[in-house]
Amino acid sequence: MSVMATPWKHPKSGVFYFRRQVPADIRNGIGRSEWKVSLKTKELSVARPRFAAESARCEEAFAAAREQLAGRSRVIASDAPKLADRWASGVMDGWERQPESIADFLVVTDGDTLPASDVVDADSSKARLVTVEPFIRQSLKTHHLPLPDEAEPAHRALVESFFQRWLQLCQLAARRHRGDWSTPLHLQAAQAPLQAERQQKPEVTAPTLSEVFEAWADDKRLTDGDTRSTQKTVNDFSSTINRFIELFGDLAVSQITRVQCQEFRALLGRFPARGKGTRGLSARELIAKAEAENMPTVELTTVRKQLRALSAVLNFAVQRLDVIKEEPISASGMLKGIAKAAKRSATRTAEDKHYTRAELLTIFRSPVFTGQWKPPRADFGQALYWLPLLMLYTGARREELAQMLVSDVGQDEDTGIWYLSIQPGDDKTIKTGSSRRKVPLHADLLELGFLNYVRSLSVSGRLFPKLQPHPVNGYGHAIGKVWAKYLKVVVKLTTQASPSHGFRHSFKTLCREAGIETAVSDWITGHAPVNVGGSYGSNPLRRMAEELQRFPSIAAEAGLLNKPTVPVEVSPHSDHQIPAEAI
Repeated sequence: MSVMATPWKHPKSGVFYFRRQVPADIRNGIGRSEWKVSLKTKELSVARPRFAAESARCEEAFAAAREQLAGRSRVIASDAPKLADRWASGVMDGWERQPESIADFLVVTDGDTLPASDVVDADSSKARLVTVEPFIRQSLKTHHLPLPDEAEPAHRALVESFFQRWLQLCQLAARRHRGDWSTPLHLQAAQAPLQAERQQKPEVTAPTLSEVFEAWADDKRLTDGDTRSTQKTVNDFSSTINRFIELFGDLAVSQITRVQCQEFRALLGRFPARGKGTRGLSARELIAKAEAENMPTVELTTVRKQLRALSAVLNFAVQRLDVIKEEPISASGMLKGIAKAAKRSATRTAEDKHYTRAELLTIFRSPVFTGQWKPPRADFGQALYWLPLLMLYTGARREELAQMLVSDVGQDEDTGIWYLSIQPGDDKTIKTGSSRRKVPLHADLLELGFLNYVRSLSVSGRLFPKLQPHPVNGYGHAIGKVWAKYLKVVVKLTTQASPSHGFRHSFKTLCREAGIETAVSDWITGHAPVNVGGSYGSNPLRRMAEELQRFPSIAAEAGLLNKPTVPVEVSPHSDHQIPAEAI
C-alpha cells in the first residue's frame, strides 16, 4: 500500500481514515506496519484538512525514525507534551525533596506572594519563548535530543506545551505556598515514549507487582515467623499494593516509574479519611465521593505509611530479586518531602496523643469502674475493668496485656516485687526485641485487688479468658472496638487521644511529671535504648519498682480506692486456682 492521496472511507462505518504503509526499514522504529488513523468524520470536506495534518505528522515520524536509524535523534511535535510532562514531573519531585524550591515559580509584589505567571504576558509569543526556553533546552539535553529549528512545528509545539505546564506549575506553587500539598497535577503524557524511544518492545521478563509482593510476604514470614504480628504487617502492606494495582494495573515492576509513584502519592492524599457509605466503593469512587461531599482526606502521615509499604516491596525487587535497578519511591526523595510536610501540617501535637489528667479522672469515674455498666452483647469478663487500669499503670500496649497468660503474673524471689512478664510464645507476640521485659505492678493495682482477680483464674489459662483472638489483630481487637465506643457513647469523652494507645502516652507523660528517669520509664514501656550501651546488661526490677512509687495515684484521685474493689468470681474448682501462697 502506497501513500493514499485522499482519505480512505471505511466500507461499513463510512468513517474516513488516513492510511499509509510503513516502509520496511523503519517498521521497528515506528512499531507497526501500517499507519492507520481515524479522521473521526463521515464528511469528506471535514476529512480532507484532517488528512493533510495527519499526513504531515506521519512524514515527520518517518523522518525521525530514519534519523534514529542513522544514529541521530530528532524531536517531533508529538514529543512536546511528553517532554513537558516529564519536566513538570521532575519539578514536582524537586518540591517534595526541597519544599522551598516552589519559590522558583512565585514572585513577591508589594508584600504579596503571587504565581510568577501573573507578571508574564501570556499573549506575547516572545515572552512565552523567553520564559520556557531554558527549561526546554535542559529537558532536551537530559534526553540527548537536539533543539529543533524555530521554523519547525516541533519547536512551536515545545514552546506551547512547556508554557502551559509552566502556567499550571505557577498556580500549583501558589497553592503549596498557602499550605495545600495535596492538590495533584495530572501528567499522563509523561509515561508515553518519545519518538526517539520507540522501538520494538522487548519481552517483559520482570515479575508483576503482585508476584513480587507474594515473594516479599513469604520472605517476611520466614524471617520474622508466621505470627499474628507478621500477618498484620502483611495485611497492611497488601492493602497498599492492592490499591496501587486497582489504580494502575498489575504492572511488571520494571514498568513502575517515578512518575507513576508520584501520581500514586497524589491520589492517596485524595482518599477520604472516614465517613459513611464508603464501604465497597472502588478506589476511584472513593476519591470522587470525597471530592463531591468535601469529606476530610487522609493525613500525610497515612500517605507516607502507605508509600513506605510500596517502597519496601519494590526495594525487595531491587535488593533480593535483582529484577529492577532502582526503587523509584526512595530514588525520587518523596518520602523525605512528605515527612517534612507532615510535621508542618500535623493535626495532632504530642500533647494531643495522651489523656489529660481531667480526662483520666473522667474515664476512671465512669460506670464501668463503678460496676454500673456492662457491654449489652459481648461478654469480656473483667477485661474492660482491668485492661484500662493496667495500660495506665504499666504503659504496656493493649495487645501485650490482652494476650497474657495467668502464669505471666509473677513475684520476684529476691525482692518480693510483683510483676508482669511480657514475652512471646504460647500464641503471644511482641512488637520489637526491646518489648520483651518484666513490668513491676504499681501499688494501686494491688490495692484494687488485681492479685485476687488473678487467683480466681485457672493456673494454666489466660489472664482474660473471655477474650477471643482475632486471626490477625490478636486478643485485644474486639474489646478495643468496644472500649472506643464506650468512651464515645457512654462516657461522651471528647479527646484526640487514641482510645487504648493514649494510655501509653499518658504513662510516659505522668512519668515525666513525677520526675521518673527517662531510661527507667523506657525500661518499663519496652522502648529501645537510645544507644548501644543502653542495650548492655539487664533492667533491674527493684529500680523500676522504686521509681514507679513516684507515679501518681490516679485511681485514688478518681475515688476508686475509697470504694470496694471489683467483685471477683472465684472458680468453685480449687484445683484450677492459683494457690494463695504462689501469688
